[in-house]
Amino acid sequence: MQRHISFFILILLSGFRACLVQAQSSILEQTLLTQESFNTFTAVSVSGSQTWNFNASYGAVCSGYVSGQNFENEDWLISPAMDLSQADNVKLSFEHTRGSAAVMNLGVAEGRYKVFATDNFTGDPLTTAWVELDGLNQNLTSAWQYIPSGELFIPAAAKSATSRIAFRYLSPATPGATWEVKNVKVIGQPQEGTGSAIFKITNWNAEWLGCTTFGPTDETLQISNVATAMLLMNSDLYCLQEITNTQATPVLETLVSLMGTDVWEARIIPAVTDECDQRQAIVYKKERVQYIGGNLLNNGIAAQGNSYYYNWASGRYPALYNLNLIAGNDVVPVSIVNIHAKSEDGNAMSYTRRLGGSEALKAILDGVAYNSRNLMIIGDFNDYLNGTSSVACSCADSPYKNFVDDASHYTGITANLTTNNHPVIENTMISDELAAHYIPGSAAREVSVTQAIGNYSNTTSDHYPISTMFDFTALGVQQPDLIDSKFVIYPNPASSQITIAGAAAGALPVAIYDFTGRQIRVQQLAQNKIDVSGLPTGVYILRAGKQYAKFVKRR
Repeated sequence: MQRHISFFILILLSGFRACLVQAQSSILEQTLLTQESFNTFTAVSVSGSQTWNFNASYGAVCSGYVSGQNFENEDWLISPAMDLSQADNVKLSFEHTRGSAAVMNLGVAEGRYKVFATDNFTGDPLTTAWVELDGLNQNLTSAWQYIPSGELFIPAAAKSATSRIAFRYLSPATPGATWEVKNVKVIGQPQEGTGSAIFKITNWNAEWLGCTTFGPTDETLQISNVATAMLLMNSDLYCLQEITNTQATPVLETLVSLMGTDVWEARIIPAVTDECDQRQAIVYKKERVQYIGGNLLNNGIAAQGNSYYYNWASGRYPALYNLNLIAGNDVVPVSIVNIHAKSEDGNAMSYTRRLGGSEALKAILDGVAYNSRNLMIIGDFNDYLNGTSSVACSCADSPYKNFVDDASHYTGITANLTTNNHPVIENTMISDELAAHYIPGSAAREVSVTQAIGNYSNTTSDHYPISTMFDFTALGVQQPDLIDSKFVIYPNPASSQITIAGAAAGALPVAIYDFTGRQIRVQQLAQNKIDVSGLPTGVYILRAGKQYAKFVKRR
């Protein structure tokens, strides 16, 4: 089948793309009507034995009523982290209801059913600085009838690279209603030309994109869906696997045409592939990422009794892309190693080949040519990154245990992500030079984007995109020291006072550094609090002993 997309289809899809870019983008979209969707949120019980639960018909459900009696409870349902740092006009909406009829409106005036947002979730809702979202429609006229929440604006005070929204349910030991929530959506308008130092990087196996023999059968629909998903995710850089890019079928050219050649650019090594060749490509925003050069890492050692060529799926070598990230006024050099390891889960030889490929790759990256670079190893690992188990069998260590064990030089930032109760196989590792810039907890599967595409697994890909986020704001500080942070600062950002959780009050002096690394203050802690009202607006590093953490001072 000829893979050229007609001019007419391109015009239609380009028009769709323009409308999509100008309209509001979906930042979070979860129905809460599947277990997987519900699991993207975190249920936290502050008091009482009840908590938020999943129901396939009603979504997220919370009640203090059990076995004919009401119990006192405080329960939170907290969203995954969202990057709102570069979004304007951000709004939350959802559907909700309460019941039974006799109690459906009890507690509204007392604030039992509220919605909040935060720019810095500490891990504990009681120590987090929340902003209540005003305007929630609570006007129920009949029990169990879902009503729209209305559009709840998320203010600037709650916007950061790791913002979250939360539903708080309170129940007294007197009669009260059950609260049900579903179809949660956060939308916003991307800011233009912000020069932000925060980068979103997405890893995605696009399943035989450009190949007519394997993968989804409707090739035109597949590439349209891939373009749509990438625009919705609004990442700065995409690392893709399973890409075919022949002269007859220039997939990357078509993809960039659909997304917008004024904004996007793509590279693949080699530049032209064979038919149904599975190669690793990158797609990136031209204003945010500068391509320097690249090559295949094809000169590795033999390992585990096999040649380097054979261990890397008979020549599917790691692709090295040298890039500059444009972080405001700074330029950050980063080397991306995009890999697609040998597959076939339960095959013993395939496991051995993944193991051999990992050993050879680490030998390359540990060498003098790479061991001081800002390195990111990203792609379809076809195995776990937890070090202690493998898709091959429960008795085997991960083939990437050599990287995991070298924790002083490499960090697997997706190691704790799971799908269907198993670790993910699409992973990202970073070198110690990048560790301080990774935004903790930002690694996430892009579930909501895939749910926005009809019949996603059959029309688009059998893999979920996985995104991670990095902050290059404080470039002047000696970055490796930041890895060891063991305390939390809140609120963050702050305007007048910060509290330090995890440090002993008055036990040692703390020092504050500005973003250039210049020490500007040393003082003792007073009840774990510091007055920062006199600091100019900006980003600061706070040191307590050998531990570091970053905070933002705002007006």
